[in-house]
Amino acid sequence: MNKFPEPKEKIDYRPVIHFTAPQNWINDPNGMVYLDGKYHLFYQHYPKAPHWGPMHWGHAVSEDLLHWQHLPIALYPDELGCIFSGSCVYDKYNASGFGSEEKPPLVAVFTLHSMDGRHTEHQGLAYSTDYEHFEKYYGNPVIPNPGQKDFRDPKVFWNPVKKCYSLVLAAGENVEFYASHDLKKWKKTGEFKAGSHGLRGTCECPDCFPIQTEEGEKWVLIISMILPAGDIGIQNDVYDRMTHITQYYVGEFDGDTFHDTEEADKPLLLDFGTDNYAAVTFQNLEEKVLIGWADNWDYANFAPSDLDGFRGKMTLARKMKLIRTLEGWRLAYSFEGLERLRSASYPLMQGENRLRARSFGLKVKVEGSGSVVLKNQAGEVLAVKVTGSEIIVDRSQAGQSDFNREFALPGYERTHAPRSFAKSPEGATEMEIIMDKCILEILADDGLTPVTTSVYPRRSYEKICILGDLKAEYYAVE
Repeated sequence: MNKFPEPKEKIDYRPVIHFTAPQNWINDPNGMVYLDGKYHLFYQHYPKAPHWGPMHWGHAVSEDLLHWQHLPIALYPDELGCIFSGSCVYDKYNASGFGSEEKPPLVAVFTLHSMDGRHTEHQGLAYSTDYEHFEKYYGNPVIPNPGQKDFRDPKVFWNPVKKCYSLVLAAGENVEFYASHDLKKWKKTGEFKAGSHGLRGTCECPDCFPIQTEEGEKWVLIISMILPAGDIGIQNDVYDRMTHITQYYVGEFDGDTFHDTEEADKPLLLDFGTDNYAAVTFQNLEEKVLIGWADNWDYANFAPSDLDGFRGKMTLARKMKLIRTLEGWRLAYSFEGLERLRSASYPLMQGENRLRARSFGLKVKVEGSGSVVLKNQAGEVLAVKVTGSEIIVDRSQAGQSDFNREFALPGYERTHAPRSFAKSPEGATEMEIIMDKCILEILADDGLTPVTTSVYPRRSYEKICILGDLKAEYYAVE
């Protein structure tokens, strides 16, 4: 029997401006780097079927983060294993020796996951001087597994204290830090336990980077988490409802490890929705811009696939800043690459408006409570409700939901995202909504309250209702 049965209904769900592979399965974004005016996106890919399988690295480039050129698969499985998540670094001074001063190499650092039944994970290297075709390093693995079950997803970054490269990788309930002067020989320098503050569990896909604030430089540590089965649903809230969730910490990096100096009272979630996981930032880019996998491990393998067989999508790129809110330091986001589209926006009337596209954006001024509601003639309804304390996204009647039990659970169907404010909650805030066929992204409260969720309507939403103390402008997505 097929482990991943195909849903009965196949509809055109391929997004317009969210990245998808040419066909078949994708999950985590990998190796994101900015070079010569182009954004490179590598990604976990199984090219033979629309479900998870032996992982490769797919590859695409873009000049605007909306329209992507697909390139040949960058990394294939080999005798050491399949290619799990990792990162790329533009080695501009050729510290690795893989290139030259005239043509610095692009070095990929990734996890080799053995396929011999033991599922051992090591870290390996590959390099490229044309930034498309990669050669694997003969000395792999460069960081052998020290005997841990989970040991993966290295993210390389520049260490300004030691003037060398560092990386952070997931190692069970910890993330570990390593340093290197040549990207080949690595020495462990420290570790950080995710459960000391925030959510505990198995760590995945970490990222660590500095970000400038009005009070100077601070560091952010992002960790995607697999929660222990016994912790799921204990509080029955947005923090513990799913098996996989992404959190972040704000603090300092001393050259050896990260320190959570802010110690927030509640876990800091990168996104409050159901469908944003494994997000990481672009290397070699001055701004801090990240992309996540816009799906959910609990149901991604069973989600309705498109007419041409793609399954899996990425979030839009989000630029980050760190601001002080009423609760402490928080990340705030804005969508990158939408400036030209936003410039053609026009106001919608209060009440019911006609929709003419399956993919569109909304700029919403929030002056109190209200709702944005999408409807179609099949009786399906997708609702975004704003209250004084929450952004509530209700997809319970939005479309197909019987393809998977978890997708249809009440805790997954309705997201209750606690609002965050930089100043008094009494003032007006901005919210931006992107609906792109099967993916809804919301950045509310001037980017402080993000929500991403998948929806699978059986037919296009034909009406949009703007209710309450909201003023909306519509723009086309193309």
